[in-house]
Amino acid sequence: MDTQYDTLMPHHQQQQKQQQMSTKTMVIAAIVGVTIGGPLLALMSFIFITTMALFVVTSPLLIIFSPVILGAGFVIVAAMAGFGAAGLLAIAGVSALGWVLRSVKSGQFQQGLESVTGKLLETGENVKESVKNTGKEWAGNLKQTVQDSPENVTANRA
Repeated sequence: MDTQYDTLMPHHQQQQKQQQMSTKTMVIAAIVGVTIGGPLLALMSFIFITTMALFVVTSPLLIIFSPVILGAGFVIVAAMAGFGAAGLLAIAGVSALGWVLRSVKSGQFQQGLESVTGKLLETGENVKESVKNTGKEWAGNLKQTVQDSPENVTANRA
């Protein structure tokens, strides 16, 4: 109904009504703004002054104790890095253990173990033969060295 009246009113009367309403609205807004904004501005000023006072009081203490604070910070960072690394290694260990258990349950571990055992036995036999041959060579060299030594030559002449 109000919109019909606005559309029927001449343009000049609509502007005059808007100016009257806007003046009232501006006065009310100013009163509400001062009522709400005043205490907020006072609180903001109080907090700013308090912060600056605390900064002035604590800044010398911060400068005096900065080596201790810096050292403690390094210790805390190193401890956090250590705990992080320990956690990652724990996760890796648990996942490796799970992988081994799955391999044992599926039977793949037994087949792999048999092939590894065969390779180890074969390598052990090769090492045994190599040691025997090397030992025989060394025994021959030692026997030759003893026979050619000066003490043995004079003993054989006498």
